Amino acid sequence: MKKDYSKSHHHTYRCENTKQCCIYTIPLFQSLTAEQKEQIHPLIQHKHYSKGEIIYRPGESADSLYVLSSGKIRVYRLSESGKEQLIRIVSEGEFTGELALFKKGFYEAFTEALTDCNICAIKHADFRQLLMQYPATAVDMLATIAERLGSSEQQTAWATTETVKDRLLHFLISLVDSEEREPIVELKMAKKDLASYLGTTSESLSRELAHLEKEKIIEEIAYGKIKLLNVN
Repeated sequence: MKKDYSKSHHHTYRCENTKQCCIYTIPLFQSLTAEQKEQIHPLIQHKHYSKGEIIYRPGESADSLYVLSSGKIRVYRLSESGKEQLIRIVSEGEFTGELALFKKGFYEAFTEALTDCNICAIKHADFRQLLMQYPATAVDMLATIAERLGSSEQQTAWATTETVKDRLLHFLISLVDSEEREPIVELKMAKKDLASYLGTTSESLSRELAHLEKEKIIEEIAYGKIKLLNVN
């Protein structure tokens, strides 16, 4: 079934309950004082998107940073042949649309609501002023962008040099929390999205998961929750 990439029908709303407003809850703004948050709050536009809606698409003027206050969204590209490549899943408290923050440009990817979402949008011009005024927020944001860049470079390396099995195994290892006693990881995306992220098909991913489990390298202890048993 062909996706409908027509203009999104999101609506704006007022954030009456401060506990639901992203400025008060997301990590990016937590270095600010309560007074500073109050000053920034009027700059934010609150938007609601329904599951399946496109938030922005390639070629649209990039003028805002989008902060997810609830729900989950996916960022992906389409090749000329129509093949989808997942870039990342954006979860509650995270942001997207930052690449054009310091230059006028256009969005280069699709962003789609995976669930019903509430999003806080702030114009790039306003956000640049904010970063100059509050350096701690700028440092926090740069740390996130640097982490994303590293993940993107790793994703490219996997796709061009490794088998699907190795891509999957290295991805699972990258999720392991070194402080946990047992190497158990939880997939925070559907398997079809993981397949897209790893540059393969859902069928190939399922096949490799089965092979790894048969070889007693991993054990799927619950849906989307995997224990690494024998990883060198």
